[in-house]
Amino acid sequence: MLALRHPTDNGTSAGSATPPPVKSSSSSKGAKASKSPSKSPSGSSSSPAPSTSSTSETAAAKTTPLVVLNDTSVYHLASQAGAQFAAGGWTVTSSGNYDAPDGILSTCAYYDPAVSGAEADAQALKAQFPGIARVEPKFADLPAGPIVVVLTPGYNP
Repeated sequence: MLALRHPTDNGTSAGSATPPPVKSSSSSKGAKASKSPSKSPSGSSSSPAPSTSSTSETAAAKTTPLVVLNDTSVYHLASQAGAQFAAGGWTVTSSGNYDAPDGILSTCAYYDPAVSGAEADAQALKAQFPGIARVEPKFADLPAGPIVVVLTPGYNP
């Protein structure tokens, strides 16, 4: 069944009538998503699709398990950072201490290149948490996991 609007609506109401409910139902991720359509109702007919898409990509990335390791002398830093990542929607499977054999220069999200999407997920984590300085492929001494975050003395949550 197809519903048509009056010609005086210029078709924008008919085109934007369906997207706002979709945007509203996906706005449970945060208040920012619900503010966008109300600021630009005339352009909302093309905006919801990219926003919903990037929101689902971020949600999918957050299901990638994280291991958080502390390579500093700060007591329980890995568990504190892990709690912040979890509060940000990420799945943290474990946290602990790490004594890097050659030292790690800066806080890094190491991804397993054999896991599809792990690099993009590590980049999404870095974008959400600027205390992560870089993203690199994993090296042999790190524990198993698609993403292993190693915190260094310069880490600032």
